[in-house]
Amino acid sequence: MLHCLGATDTSIFGEFMSAMSTVYSYLLVIFGFSVVVFIHELGHFAAAKWAGVRVQAFAIGFGRRLMSFRQGIGFRFGSTEAEYRRRVDEVLIARGVATRDELNNPEGPAFEAERVAAGREMGLSETEYRFNVLPLGGYVQMLGQEDFVVDKTGELKVKADPDSFTNKPVGKRMVIVSAGVIMNLIFAAILFTIVNMVGMPQLSPVLGYVVENTPAGRAGLLPGDRILDINGDEIANFNDLMMRITLSDPDETLTMRVERDGKIVSPSPEIRPEFVEEREVRQIGVAPGETRRVWGVTFGDISAARPDELHEKDEIHSIVVDGKEMECRDAGVVRREMMRAEGRPIELIVKRPKHPETLTDEDLKQFDPPIETETRRVNVSAMWLPLPYDSNDRGGASLLGLVPRLTVIQATPGKSLDKAGVKAGDVIVKIGDYEYPTYSEFVNAIRKAGPGALSIQVRRKGLSRDGLSAAVVSFCVAQRERLIRAGIEDLKEARDVLADLARNAGIDEAGVAALNKELAEARTVDAWRKWFEKVDVLTLGPIKPEAPFALFSRPAATIDADVRNIDEDHLFVADVISKFGERVTPAQQSGLKRGAVILSVNDRPVRRWYELSHALAANAGKTVQIEYRLVNEITRTSFIVPASVQTSLGIGAEDRIVKVADKTQCVVRVADTLGGGFKEVSLSLPDWRAIEALLKENIGKTVAVEYVTPSGERKNGEYAVTAENTDPWPSRVQYYAMTFFCYPLVEWQSTPNPLKAFVAGVEQAHHATMSTIKTIRHMLFTRTVGVSNVSGPLGIAHKGSEVAQGGIIALFWFLGLISANLAVINFLPLPIVDGGLFLFLILEKIRGEPVSIKTQVATQLLGIALIATVFILVTYQDILRLVTGA
Repeated sequence: MLHCLGATDTSIFGEFMSAMSTVYSYLLVIFGFSVVVFIHELGHFAAAKWAGVRVQAFAIGFGRRLMSFRQGIGFRFGSTEAEYRRRVDEVLIARGVATRDELNNPEGPAFEAERVAAGREMGLSETEYRFNVLPLGGYVQMLGQEDFVVDKTGELKVKADPDSFTNKPVGKRMVIVSAGVIMNLIFAAILFTIVNMVGMPQLSPVLGYVVENTPAGRAGLLPGDRILDINGDEIANFNDLMMRITLSDPDETLTMRVERDGKIVSPSPEIRPEFVEEREVRQIGVAPGETRRVWGVTFGDISAARPDELHEKDEIHSIVVDGKEMECRDAGVVRREMMRAEGRPIELIVKRPKHPETLTDEDLKQFDPPIETETRRVNVSAMWLPLPYDSNDRGGASLLGLVPRLTVIQATPGKSLDKAGVKAGDVIVKIGDYEYPTYSEFVNAIRKAGPGALSIQVRRKGLSRDGLSAAVVSFCVAQRERLIRAGIEDLKEARDVLADLARNAGIDEAGVAALNKELAEARTVDAWRKWFEKVDVLTLGPIKPEAPFALFSRPAATIDADVRNIDEDHLFVADVISKFGERVTPAQQSGLKRGAVILSVNDRPVRRWYELSHALAANAGKTVQIEYRLVNEITRTSFIVPASVQTSLGIGAEDRIVKVADKTQCVVRVADTLGGGFKEVSLSLPDWRAIEALLKENIGKTVAVEYVTPSGERKNGEYAVTAENTDPWPSRVQYYAMTFFCYPLVEWQSTPNPLKAFVAGVEQAHHATMSTIKTIRHMLFTRTVGVSNVSGPLGIAHKGSEVAQGGIIALFWFLGLISANLAVINFLPLPIVDGGLFLFLILEKIRGEPVSIKTQVATQLLGIALIATVFILVTYQDILRLVTGA
């Protein structure tokens, strides 16, 4: 009887096939790693045979012997060593060379030479080829490595045997010891050569998102920039870029050759990577380039997007600029146009799939896939994002001291905030006892709560509640301050104003009636105001803060979300920063208080933070009148807007200041994120901290300022510096966060010419080797690469399985990296590995005699203990990552 697959059956079958695919990829990685080990040991084996050393065993893996082979005996499960000895011993007994008791006496002669001679006569190999249970390593066992006797003084001595490893010249032993490493390097070059000839997709060395207030952002790098080389070293893909940054030396300046819109950026941006303590690595703040295909949105529910908003799987075709269509090559072009719009919406023309539900990620990652689409016009805008004056103050982002409320950029999937229902785009209204919390208060609330539950309230766009539709709630949000003001002035008249505004906004009579019903109990100004302030507030939770898993400590609860000071549609002041360094902020001078809602600037209404930012920038060097509401009182205050070099000279957000007073860099005192305290570093323009420092050096003077436009045009101006205008504050309020993200930009890289592919393969093997050496150096000495970034066997297998799912060529590339890594690790000057043995040979050559056996054994035991400790540590980290999903 035939059985038809239903929806449940199909799902189970799909899960089964996915699981089998994962198992297969793990098996591929284990097999590939075994091949890498085999190549390494083959080097030792071949060199030993060349040197005339008797090889007793060639093993892949450690632990119990699973299967072995000897020429003349064949494959056997278990041990063939006993079979070999039994056959040879029978010959020796038959010839009268030795009795059985002599052969079995452990304290008597070993008869090894006689056994080998008899075995050769019988056609039996002296080498046993073993496959052990754990395929995570291997070894070549040579005569003399574990063949000791005790002389009359009690000292361990190596037995005399001309075929012994220890009785060969130092030079030959050096060749044997280093042969495994050399074979690994050759194998890595061969694998990379194959990868180069066949080709494989690589992340393009093009920048996608450039993170605000990072070295890349301060240096003027933009989305869509292609990095060609760094300090003269060619950058072939995004992985090359990340490795060059991560493994740069502390305080090293990276000079980048950058291509933008087909032109070389001049002068070349100079960047100094910064150590990111949370990730224990040096970074500059860039993400990979993106295609034109929309993968998701940052804020809001993309499944409920309107027709005039971006949808998942839309392909951006062109941008409408000044009424004209401009073709879009990649998402970087769109991001730059959004930045130029400074928060205002821009129009895009997109190709929208007619049947998006039928498209998989693999379909959409293809270049120009054949998809049936329809053309749509949509509006997008960037999210205004201020920066802190102190880059280490995560919650200090402000507009001249005015701090917006916290908005959730992303809640970590499956973690405490996500489980509580918090979504990207939510504005945090209250958490625990903190109302409109600052970042430090947000962190304190979570950490003080411990494992207990924690309440949270958020503002959420598109919310419907208490019988009010989403359209009615959105109307109330849009008219919130106008209606609160009307209620403060005359509550009775405010109800009439509410009805008129609602009808004019297209709210039907049912919606108006529902509003009047909701507000019937709001008989006081307080109740009226509070209703409108809470109309889009949602109570979530409870949050149950989670601490990371640890065996030996009780760490604080983690902050399971990325939150920033962004709140676009409500000018609510969550905090007032009193000082920038030693200078009192304009916000503090104005007397504005925490909880104030800004209504207008010089009697011109402002509703969004980017509008306030523009209004203040337009009045730089002047004093403006700001009207604001604090609870039920509407007040005016004077706000002194400081002049700046940007506003005075008309320098735009994308323009780069490259010279101030004929200088391009200066020494600045900054926080030392690695060692604590402060340190002096040399910063290059256009870093805003360098601009401020150079202006402070020239207070009372008029300085020449040179800047470069995005098109490469150089412009000049003169700026009269005073003590009040040295802060280039527009640099901290001209960032805009993107509200969508696209699929990664991938390029097919191949070198069909075999000779060129081999040359490139050798270079890649050298690069992988040097990268491993640099990683170890930075871990041990400069401490700019944390141990948490190291993987053990479990982590390597997990990562390899993910790579293997991309195909056999991707696996070859991964194994090439592993082979180069293994070469370096094996040649470290540590006991038990090849490097330690090579070091002993160097000492023997210098001293004229070998290091004592006791010393060698002691150091090997020390090496075993050290390697076992490292193995336990990295395995613990691997398990922790797999369990927590970190």
